[in-house]
Amino acid sequence: MPSIGKILLIVIAYLVIRFIGRVWKFRKVILEQRDTMMNQAQQGRHAGQEGDVSVVTPKKPKKKDLNEGSYVDFEEVD
Repeated sequence: MPSIGKILLIVIAYLVIRFIGRVWKFRKVILEQRDTMMNQAQQGRHAGQEGDVSVVTPKKPKKKDLNEGSYVDFEEVD
């Protein structure tokens, strides 16, 4: 019959291995995000020549020409 010390050692080893695995996965995700951001930055840097300027204006929504609900009070002038 295994002693309590051996069982405790096995449980601690299992928990340590699980912890290291989770840290490794977290590290991998962080490195992938960093690489993605670096690639996007490099693509943006190589998109145009030095000194090129581009202006982006947001599109305005079209106004609907509806006379419903609008009331204009005109005064008569003598």
